[in-house]
Amino acid sequence: MAYNKLHKKDFTIAIKHGDDSGAVKFKKEATKGELFFDTAQNKLYIALTSAGASVATVVSVTLS
Repeated sequence: MAYNKLHKKDFTIAIKHGDDSGAVKFKKEATKGELFFDTAQNKLYIALTSAGASVATVVSVTLS
């Protein structure tokens, strides 16, 4: 697996993927900055806040 370097530390960018039902689960469990790609609707969801007592605030981008 290829790693990126940031301040001499290795990291990877992980993107969860699945269908629309996975997006609902993602909103309930997401942490800030986490990514989810909905393969059925070609949408990328980005968590703006972490889920806790309520669902996470997410923004979605439709890819064509």
